[in-house]
Amino acid sequence: MTKVALSLAAFYIVYLLFLRRDTMYERNRFFILLSFLVSLILPFIIIETRQPVDIQFFGKDLSGMIINGINDPASIATDEHTFINWNKIILTVYIAGIIVFSIKLMAEILSLLVLIARQKNSRNNIIRLQSRNTSGFSAFGYIFVHSESSVHEVDEIIRHEQKHLDRYHFLDIIFLEVIKVIQWFNPFIYLFDRSLREVHEFQADEECLNSGITIQKYQGLILNQVFKTSIFNVSNSFSNPTIIKKRMIMMTRKRSKTLVNLKILLVLPVLFLLLISFSTCATKKKSEVTMTEAAPPPPPPPPVSVNDEDKKMEVIRVPHEPSGTQEPEPFVVVEEMPMYEGGEASLLKYLEDNIIYPETARNAGISGRVIIRFCVTETGGVDRISVLKGVDPALDAEAMRVVSRLPQFRPGRQGGVAVPVWYMVPVTFSLNEDKNTITPEDEDQKPFAVIVETPPGRDPGNEPFVIVEEMPVFPGGDSLLLKYIVDNTHYPEVAKSEKIMGRVIVRFCVTETGDVDRVSVIKGVHPALDKEAVRIISSLPQFEPGKQGGVAVPVWYMAPVTFTLSSSNQSNELAEPDLSR
Repeated sequence: MTKVALSLAAFYIVYLLFLRRDTMYERNRFFILLSFLVSLILPFIIIETRQPVDIQFFGKDLSGMIINGINDPASIATDEHTFINWNKIILTVYIAGIIVFSIKLMAEILSLLVLIARQKNSRNNIIRLQSRNTSGFSAFGYIFVHSESSVHEVDEIIRHEQKHLDRYHFLDIIFLEVIKVIQWFNPFIYLFDRSLREVHEFQADEECLNSGITIQKYQGLILNQVFKTSIFNVSNSFSNPTIIKKRMIMMTRKRSKTLVNLKILLVLPVLFLLLISFSTCATKKKSEVTMTEAAPPPPPPPPVSVNDEDKKMEVIRVPHEPSGTQEPEPFVVVEEMPMYEGGEASLLKYLEDNIIYPETARNAGISGRVIIRFCVTETGGVDRISVLKGVDPALDAEAMRVVSRLPQFRPGRQGGVAVPVWYMVPVTFSLNEDKNTITPEDEDQKPFAVIVETPPGRDPGNEPFVIVEEMPVFPGGDSLLLKYIVDNTHYPEVAKSEKIMGRVIVRFCVTETGDVDRVSVIKGVHPALDKEAVRIISSLPQFEPGKQGGVAVPVWYMAPVTFTLSSSNQSNELAEPDLSR
């Protein structure tokens, strides 16, 4: 509805600046009605374009949760926060407004139908009212006039209102009122309401004057009826006092030339800008640039050791299990992220209530943090569950068991369409009475962990954020970051000679000071390509650190880099990093 509101605002500005003062009433009416239709349709039109390069972060992270193995219930704690779901509040207010305006519209239509049923006659479509203070109005094919009006006044009012009926202005009003129900919060819909009613009156006035009545006499008739108005919004009123002055002005205004109709073409640039603004960027799949997203990557090679001046890193890739069917690659970040029913606090509570500390791990004194990654599908189900960082088979299995039984989510959406989205949940198992203490695990022995050997002295409990209020920024923005990577990455000769291509996904942490740390390969292609990607990421200059609550914090960052060889001349090229997902 926000896109509809913005479209209406843009079209009204065009109308106000270029069309409103012209006497081309039929053109203005057409423009206003078309604005309503286009505004409703425009958000559903998607133009596929090459997505602007943007470095995305890896999945969505919940605040950590501790499952305490001590039998004392009082010692069990979770990092549970109170969440205000503003989206839900706004949606509730919006739906309440729709209900109120719908009831109001239906009540007015019902009142008019009851009035017609009680007082219509079989001779004509004229209904004379006695108890209502109105000069005259038309609706549903009937003309309503006050019974005490003089014969001359009644004749002119009927002539005026018949012009409304001949042009089916009443249908315009009904259409407008329906749009108003779903756009009740939008001030521009009320401006359009006023403008459309003005155009209706201008049209009817013009045709009445063309029939022979003088301007002075007609204006006098309108002024005599100015304080007798209709109480129905879904009707055309003869003497609407809010537009009397404009009607007087337009009666005497010089007729606009036919060429001014071409001014309606001024809306085309606005329409083009709206289309581009509302369209979803879709990355075009090119076989010569990147691997097909749905196709499984090649089997992972052995770990690659990367030596640098200051640090030594070991990169271990998570094994990929090929699937018999090609499923769409889940998104990492979408316009509307998946939502658990009741919010993240409810999700954490569900996990806390259902996870049982395995007896074997408790007896062995094993504790630590298990990071589970799963996909929230297009239907809201939980799929593709895996251990991103394990501790012990018993703890890993218990975390996966509970996550696999999660109730259905509200699916994530991109461009208004439900899409699969990655989700990540860290769960901490602790046997310590100090709830903030996390027992470090021997990460080198975990077969499915994405591991980087950390330098001595690092605090293992200082886990980076996934999403923060202010994300880290490379000096000069993402475009300069991409340029730095392209300019400084060299295609390994061994990969050139073997014509090896593919996409390496590198994850790293931007620390509180803006340095690059914890560089690892999430998805590898070949040891040589993986090593080069890690090398260039490790050499990145300092970032502006991310901030949460105004405080600098470590934040995960992810950069997919695609290596390709030109098929036309077999020259060796490094493709621009493909950071679409």
